[in-house]
Amino acid sequence: MMKEQIETLSRLASLRENKVRQMLGRVAYQQNLCQRYRNNIAGLSRLCGFTVPMTTPLQRDNQQKYKATLHKMVELQRRELSVAEAALARIQAELLQAMRNEKILTQVIDMKMMQWQEDLARQEQKIQDGLAAQSWWRAHGS
Repeated sequence: MMKEQIETLSRLASLRENKVRQMLGRVAYQQNLCQRYRNNIAGLSRLCGFTVPMTTPLQRDNQQKYKATLHKMVELQRRELSVAEAALARIQAELLQAMRNEKILTQVIDMKMMQWQEDLARQEQKIQDGLAAQSWWRAHGS
């Protein structure tokens, strides 16, 4: 009975361990995604700072449109970063919970293993006591 419980708990622990590994992968992916957005924002912001001498109204108009487009792209990347960071925070919270669940299950398995070992030791002691009693009765009963 105890052995089957431990085997079942061990299978569940394996599933929870796999979930934690998957969650770690998702966290790493999301962290990389956030970093890519930050790099894009930094690169686009540097482009916004460049200016070149303008001699005609058409050149000035083109540069204004170019910079306006860059600013829109920066804002889009900032929004994407915000969404990605919120997702990262949610995934990290899920990971923390998954790790807690894995730890709790590991502790339960350890406790069950100790109980099982104690049960086996008691059974062994009963057998030893029974054998000792039989030997005593044989020695003193004859």
